[in-house]
Amino acid sequence: MITTMPKNFNKLWAQGFEITDNEIVKDFNLNPAVANTNDINFAMLDNVFEKNVNGFIKLGMTKEKARAAAGRLRAEAKQQIKELQA
Repeated sequence: MITTMPKNFNKLWAQGFEITDNEIVKDFNLNPAVANTNDINFAMLDNVFEKNVNGFIKLGMTKEKARAAAGRLRAEAKQQIKELQA
């Protein structure tokens, strides 16, 4: 019997890094249901967005400016994901 590995959809895998969706789910405490679906990328974007907001606030930004800066980074990453999937 031949078994196939589940397809990985995460951005890093698409860029050639050998990081599986299950590793991303575990390392970033994401919902396991997003593994091996395109939803993993958007769950990761949301996760990193919140971390970036908190990091920018710790650096002295107002919450509004922190959210704007983190939003720009999220938009750039989202565009990269779309390009990788094209």
